[in-house]
Amino acid sequence: MRRFLVAGVVLFVIFVTIFRQRIFLRDPLGKVERSGVVQQAARVYINYSNDVLLEDAETHGFVLVQGWSRTPGVPQHLSCLNGLVCWTDADRAAVLPLRGAGKGVPAQMSAKEVSFVDIRGEGVRIELR
Repeated sequence: MRRFLVAGVVLFVIFVTIFRQRIFLRDPLGKVERSGVVQQAARVYINYSNDVLLEDAETHGFVLVQGWSRTPGVPQHLSCLNGLVCWTDADRAAVLPLRGAGKGVPAQMSAKEVSFVDIRGEGVRIELR
């Protein structure tokens, strides 16, 4: 039994190491502001390279901002495990660009903060911890 447990842990570590760009873990201390108002119904997920996935828990809408493109968009393929972890189809996930006011405006990203304009034209600020 102990050998199966050790083998399972080793396989899990190998899986996470290989797919670290695709796995987004929830940041429970992340804070989201939309037009200066704190959003309580928003969940923030980050991956190994600090790409940010934002979920609106009320509408279950997602917005993905990746460091390599800095263009906010809706991920085409995304699977989630109820508020804990999400994973995309590729290291550089395919996204549908935002329509409306935020279209084509690159996000501002740093190690602690991500800012972009959403589809309603409102400024969104995500504070990472």
